[in-house]
Amino acid sequence: MYANVCLQMNEIITSEMNEIRRLIAETFAKRDLLKIEMEKWYEKNTSRFEYINELMTVDSTLSELDSHYKRLWDYHNAVNRAL
Repeated sequence: MYANVCLQMNEIITSEMNEIRRLIAETFAKRDLLKIEMEKWYEKNTSRFEYINELMTVDSTLSELDSHYKRLWDYHNAVNRAL
């Protein structure tokens, strides 16, 4: 595992954290597309959005990724915050 230290903030970012960032960005983009589809859906329909379960899954995944990233950030950067 490699760690990248940002000089400005002395922030440690591991390769796993970079991968999680990538997954967060990818998941966020998917969520945005689903929300746009949902807006268009409700312009024409009164029934429940046909991809609501997928949207809820994406929201949940995004939350889990965010929480995992924060746990890793806290673990790797706790010492730096104490300085």
